[in-house]
Amino acid sequence: MPVDENVRQRRMRRLLRVTFPDGKVLCYKSATMTFVEALQTIGAERFQEVKLESYHLPLISQEIYPRFKDWMKPIGEGWYVNTQSDSDQKYMQLVSIKQQLGLDWKIEVGSDFSPSDDKVPQRKKREAQRLMVKFPDGTCICEANPVNTFVHAIEKIGVETLMRKGAQYSGKPLITPTKQYNGQIEIGDKRWLVIPPQTKDKLKTLKIISATMRLNLEIIQRANQNQEGTLKFSNE
Repeated sequence: MPVDENVRQRRMRRLLRVTFPDGKVLCYKSATMTFVEALQTIGAERFQEVKLESYHLPLISQEIYPRFKDWMKPIGEGWYVNTQSDSDQKYMQLVSIKQQLGLDWKIEVGSDFSPSDDKVPQRKKREAQRLMVKFPDGTCICEANPVNTFVHAIEKIGVETLMRKGAQYSGKPLITPTKQYNGQIEIGDKRWLVIPPQTKDKLKTLKIISATMRLNLEIIQRANQNQEGTLKFSNE
């Protein structure tokens, strides 16, 4: 029995294609891969500006939602995007992000694109950022990523102490009794911590806390890593 051409067309995979101002084009066989890599080019410092929800939750977050853990993909600096959507939904999400951030992107969705190999081309990687916090009692906190270091340092300083003293980040409470902002992490019973988006913001926040509370913390950010893997730190 011959296959109806219209049915065949409907079954063809719909792909995303993103064209940047410099002429670079992203279009993989996986719409998710195109979607994620396009977002990675934005830079973590702007993710907080994205006001978009999926399933009544922020599309881009520093929290991995348990219900969608298999679809939460990393996009940099401890941020994740929920990719539980089809190609057309991802297209609409990218269009909305483009408009919100004023990006000069051309975004398309269709079945007649010629995709690149699914292997992501090699690009120059950003240096991995890492924080280290030393306390006067000798405790040193240096986790695999800046978010964990920041959270554990706040726990060591004292969540209740910081709330009582009214610690702030960017003009808003650093710790709240309920979740009030995107990017907050639950740090205790009815305690929600604001996570500064970039490593340098986390470092600055900890330095302000240290100076205000006279904690005498030594807070340093990794500048680079040599070929042997020895970590080199530099004060910022």
